[in-house]
Formats: sequence, structure tokens, C-alpha cells
Amino acid sequence: MTSPHDPVDPHQPLDEAVAGPGDSQAPAFLRGGGTLGALIRAHDWVATPLGPPSGWPQSLRTVVRLMLGTRHPMFIFWGAEGTCLYNDGYRASLGPEKHPAMLGAPAVEAWAEIWPVIGPQIALVMQGQGATWHQDHLIPILRHGRHENVYWTYSYSPIDDDSAPGGIAGVLVICTETTTRVMAEQRQAFVVSLVDALRDMGDPGAVLATASAMLGERLGVDSVGFIDADLATDSMTIEHEWHRAGGRTVAGRHRVITFGPALTGELRSGNTVVVDDVAQEERIVAPVRVGLVAAGVGAFVVVPLWRENALRSLMFVVAAQPRSWSDTEQSLIADVAERTAAARASARAHRALADNERLLRAIGESSGELIFAKDRAHRMLYANSATLAVIGKPADAVIGHTEEEWHEDQDEATAIITNDRAVMDSGEIIRVEEHFTTPDGEVRIFQGTKAPMRDSDGTIVGVVGVTTDVTEHSRAQRRLRLMIDELNHRVKNTLAIVQGIAYQTFRQEGIAIEAREAFDQRLAALGKAHGLLTRESWESADLAAVAVEACAPHLDGADRITMVGPSLRLAPKTAVTIAMALHELCTNAAKYGALSVDSGRVALSWSIERGAHHRLHLRWQESGGPPVVAPSRRGFGSLMIERALSTELQGEVQLDFRLEGLVCTIDAPLPDANTA
Repeated sequence: MTSPHDPVDPHQPLDEAVAGPGDSQAPAFLRGGGTLGALIRAHDWVATPLGPPSGWPQSLRTVVRLMLGTRHPMFIFWGAEGTCLYNDGYRASLGPEKHPAMLGAPAVEAWAEIWPVIGPQIALVMQGQGATWHQDHLIPILRHGRHENVYWTYSYSPIDDDSAPGGIAGVLVICTETTTRVMAEQRQAFVVSLVDALRDMGDPGAVLATASAMLGERLGVDSVGFIDADLATDSMTIEHEWHRAGGRTVAGRHRVITFGPALTGELRSGNTVVVDDVAQEERIVAPVRVGLVAAGVGAFVVVPLWRENALRSLMFVVAAQPRSWSDTEQSLIADVAERTAAARASARAHRALADNERLLRAIGESSGELIFAKDRAHRMLYANSATLAVIGKPADAVIGHTEEEWHEDQDEATAIITNDRAVMDSGEIIRVEEHFTTPDGEVRIFQGTKAPMRDSDGTIVGVVGVTTDVTEHSRAQRRLRLMIDELNHRVKNTLAIVQGIAYQTFRQEGIAIEAREAFDQRLAALGKAHGLLTRESWESADLAAVAVEACAPHLDGADRITMVGPSLRLAPKTAVTIAMALHELCTNAAKYGALSVDSGRVALSWSIERGAHHRLHLRWQESGGPPVVAPSRRGFGSLMIERALSTELQGEVQLDFRLEGLVCTIDAPLPDANTA
């Protein structure tokens, strides 16, 4: 606490500090003493029970001399009325209400507000009951216009005087004000208890309720609350308000209180608003001032709370009566406001995180796929029920442990960990196929993806995986592969039988060798088309691959046949038909057209016309060969191309026997390769 007068410089020599006017004429025991020494020498003691200093008893003189010669706070109550004397050290703890008025005044008048506390203590000492001792004792005194909680460590000691009744004439008070230290310790203890109370709270409302109640009780005010508001809007929401017993809460939605440009400007600037007396506060516009007084608001403090460069909320502390808010109180309110805002934000974040975790768990538990997460040390962080069911162990045996610790097949565990490490090292999402032996000894196959798990800074902190049991599907695929291989083997055998029968038939019937060779080649082309589809599991075949396979005997590396077109998957039926048509075109070109001479070239191109029903446009164009003459009759090849393609593809086929080279165009609808 500060004094209305300048305190004595603690570095000033003692003899200079205690010197004062009139020392040369004053009795020796009254010399020095600084400001109080001068006041004591100038005081009209004749008008008091003490009388003139020249008649003071030796015991009083000795104690006064001692008091004026030290900077330590001292006070004297003398005689039956407890006439007051004190030094500069004590003056520092007095406000203008007591200094210098209490000098020479009776104790009961000087200390009227605390007489019920100190009066009995003085009486005990004066009655010879001995000295008293009090450490950090709370004695609220009137100081600087209000009653302040002031703490003292002090002793009341008897001043002996043989001429006094009972041999005790007065009381010497040696004291130290400990308000600053005690309040600092109390504040620290309060802040610690507040932090402890708020630390693990996950409910934002509970944070506000707890902080408001603790601060309200600590300050002895009438209400404490938090407002979510933006001064740019015309409404505010009082999220929570603590009030004394019997008080009325105003929590809810209200219009923004427009204090006036002065206080509103301070809040917008991020400054705390402190009002000691609402009724006298000219910074508040008159209508609002009247309304606040009518609502029982005598004084208040409002702390604006900013987040992300915007005013998000305010904390208010209200006293029903006018109140002088000390610097210590203002500092505590601001500190509590910031801590509460931080704890509230943390609670909101934890609640959002908990909600997210519940949502993720709900998603994970509702999925039949295996969903899991591991940290960088390969310890399991999360495993949904589907994962635990496959592992065959309870969560506490898996969570927090590595694959090697609970997996009975160490080779499988090593392979799984290797995949996890590859994801974390590369930072890439990878597809995996992993084998896992269940507790009953069955080997299951799982396919899926593993992805790096990152924190908010993007650092890889683990791996997350989603896999599906594909054991039955894999087995079905293997069975299908065996069936296709068997079918392909039988088709090849059948084609070989057909080829043998044809050979014997053609030989016995005397059919020309050329016809037999053409048949063999067509049969071989059909076999190649079947082989290509077999490699693709008879699902579909790429048009480019079909073309290369059909034209392979004539692709001599000299770019005599060029192929240009987009990637296109053909249904099996379409692939076989086009393969046979291209075989016939190649055969015809090798005999009579562009491929019959070295200078000849063939350009094969195709495109897709996209729409409600996609269509294929394919063009075979020969150039550089012998002059072309349209045949007088259609051979097998021409008939197969024109009629078979038209029938099988349900499209249009044109053979244009141009002089410079044959041009064949095919325009046909594209069936779904996955269903045809």
C-alpha cells in the first residue's frame, strides 16, 4: 500500500532521514524522526492527556526516542485513552483518513473501525497479561476511501512505568504490513486451485460455472459471468452467470449494452473497463447508467477476450454497491478471465475430439472391414471389433502392443511390420495383401490399403490400415483360373482335332493346298484370339492387343502396318470377330494388296464416338501397293468381313476397292465389355 506522502529513502543515512525542523530547540528524545518527528514536535500536546513533552515520564521518552530513531514501523498507545503516536515507517501503511489526524488522538477514535479487534488486545496488555504476537493477521482498515483487507505481523508489548496504575502506562506496537506478500501468496494459491479445478474439465459450461463461482467467492462480489458477443452485432449471449445466494441470474440472450463511445471504444481496443461507481460514471451514457443502477449494479469490471484477432467474449464482475477496485483485484480478474477462456477453449476442443472419436469408433464398429492404427513403434493404437475378432484376443492384449508381441506366427508378423515400415518410410499409400493365421490355425488372406498417419504438422506418426478378408474370393479366383486354363486346353485340343479332320478331309477330297493353308491360317488366327482372351480371364481384351495378335505374321519391324487409336476394352465376342476380320484383311493385303510389295503400307486407326450408346469407328487403309481392281466375285474373306462383321457386331462394314488401295471401314455399337 502507498502513503499519501513520499516515503523515506531506504538508502539515505539514518541520521539524515530522522533529522527535521526544530531539532536544535527540541528535547533530545524528540529530535530527528523525519516527517513524524516534525509533526510530533509541532503538535499541541497540552490539549491531550499527555500534556507538554517536558512532563512526559522517562519510560515514554525512551520509547519515543526509540520509535523516532528507526525506520521500522512503530506505534504507541499511551495512557488510559490510548493516545496515539507513530513514526514514518508506520505512516506508509496509513491513508489520508488517518494521517496525520490520528496523531495525539484517542485510540478508540483513531481506530474506530477495528476497535472491536484491537481494543481487547490493548486491554490485555494494559492489565499486565503480557505481550501479544500475531502473524499475517487480517485487520481491515479504512484507507484511501474504502475498507481494505490489510495483513499485519505485529506485537503489542507493555511499556512499564512505575507511576502508572499496575505499573504499565502504554503499549508499544512493532509491526510490519504483510498485505502484499500475503495477498500474493493467496492469489497464487487461488490461481493454483483454479487451474487444478479447470484442468481436466471437458464441459465448457462447467468451466465457466467453476471459474465464476471461485472468483466471485474470492472477491466477495455479487455476480461473475461470461458473455459471448461481437460488438459489431446488436445481441449478446450471457453463457453463464454466478451470483450470490438470493441473487437473480440474467443468463440468456440480450441486446448489446451500449455503454457509450468511451467504454465501447476501450473494449474494442482490448482494454479492461473498470467502473468504481456506476451512478457517478460519466463514461456511461445516462439511460444505460440509470438502467444499471436500477438493476442493482453499483460497480463492475469487464475484461474483453480476444481470439484470432477478433473480440469473441467478455468476462464481467459486478458489485451491487460502489467499490474501489484495487490494482491487485483488477490483475486477478484479468488473469482469471484469460485462464478461463483458455480452459473453455480446451474443453471445447476436447469435446469436439471426443465427439470425433465417438463418431470414428461408431464408423469403425459398423464396418465389416478391418480398421486399425499403429504408432511409429508399431504399437497398436486402435483396432475395431472386426480386427479384434480376426486376431482372437481382447483389446487390452492388443492395444499398446506390437504385432510381434501378440502374433503367434512371427513370419507373418515380420511381413506385416515390413509393410507398415514401408508406408511410414515412403509416406505413400500402398496396397497390401497379407496372410494371417487365426487362432484356430486357418490361414486367411487380407487385401487393402495402408496409409501414413500424420499429426497437425504433417509429421508421420504412424500408419492406418483398412483391409478386407478376401480368402474366399482368392480361392474362387484360383478355381476360376484353373477352369479357364482347363477350358483353354480343351479348346486347343478341339482346334487341333478340327485341324486334323480338315486336313484328312481336304486331302481325300482333293482340295487345293492353297485352300487347306487358308483354312489352317484362319484356324490359327481363331486360336490366337482365344489365347489372348484366356490370358485376360475371358473378361475383355484391349483392341490394340487384338490388332497386334491378328497382324503379327506381317509385323516385320519396318512399320509397314501402323496402328493409332485410344485404349479400348472389347467384349470377348467383339474381340474374336474383329481379330478374324483383321486376319482376313492382312491375308488379302499380303496376296494382292499393299503387303504384297515392299513399298506398300497399311494404316489401321480407330476412334470412339461417345454418347448414350458408344460406337466404334475402325478404318483399314492400304497404300503404295499394286493398283486395285474390284473383284468380279466375293471370296470367303470378303464375305466374312462384310457379312460376319455386320451380323456379329450389328454394325456397318464397307469395302472400298480404290485404285490406290483397299479401304475398309467398320462402324459398330460397343457392347459393355464387362457383360458381353
